[in-house]
Amino acid sequence: MASDTLTESQPVTSAFPAARASMRTDLRELWQYRELLAILVQRDLKVRYKNSVLGVGWTLINPLLQVLTIALVLQVLMRTRTQNYHVYLFCATLPWLFFSQAVMDTSVSLGHYHKLMRRVYFPREIIPLAAVAANFIHFTVATSVFLAYTALNSLFWWGVYGKLDWPILPTVFLIPIPMLGLALLVSGLAMFLSVWALYFEDVRFLADSGMRILYWLVPIIYFPEAIRNAHARLGDYTEEAYVLYMLNPLASYITAFRKLILPPTVALDVRVNPMTGQEWSFLLSALLLSLLVAVLGYRYFAARKWRLAERA
Repeated sequence: MASDTLTESQPVTSAFPAARASMRTDLRELWQYRELLAILVQRDLKVRYKNSVLGVGWTLINPLLQVLTIALVLQVLMRTRTQNYHVYLFCATLPWLFFSQAVMDTSVSLGHYHKLMRRVYFPREIIPLAAVAANFIHFTVATSVFLAYTALNSLFWWGVYGKLDWPILPTVFLIPIPMLGLALLVSGLAMFLSVWALYFEDVRFLADSGMRILYWLVPIIYFPEAIRNAHARLGDYTEEAYVLYMLNPLASYITAFRKLILPPTVALDVRVNPMTGQEWSFLLSALLLSLLVAVLGYRYFAARKWRLAERA
């Protein structure tokens, strides 16, 4: 078992496989070390909120403050008339935070366990996957709290005004599709980034800068329908720009996540429609692309994982 193997303080070099194993063999070995994966996930969760009074509450407080600030600027200072805009904004922020935080955590994950990698034999892919899993747990908890808040808020105003305006769609039960697809995409990217960051320190800074830019290139503050309404700036290429935009799997996942939970609305002078057949097609494309990234990332990592201890 994984726990038995970890007690052996043998040098990593003596434990190198004689030849590169197949992907099936690597996955079978990864399953055998699932206990170690769970241990590293628990460690990440404990260390992150060590000596913190609010603990996991910070998972919601930080994005909530960001959402309220943006909503205040748009609705009060810029006078946009969007009912419950902060709810739509917060809903789209949740998958974005999982993606961005998981990418940043995995880019430095191997360096944090350099001593363990030099002394103990275990599948190295466990390290970046543990970082992804820990952030996915935060994502799941935050989503559950968001749904509970949205439902209770509606029930509260029903009690005040006697009119129930239920804000959560029945399709909420389908949100595991974009959630798991996004986790698959992040896991694949984690395999690439964790290796690159070990060889090039610049990767961490590039990832941080990339997250700041990407934030504005996915539908968080605005909706994808805004691109289709940009005829004055895009002219005859509006539809092509929309398709190109939605082929970004992150944009497709955020759009599906929000539209499967919340009803259509009018936001920032744009009519937001429910999930369309075309958007379901984009979601399917995102799932297939995520699977491809995950497979390629795992193969890339597996081909280099036994040389990582030399760089850590």
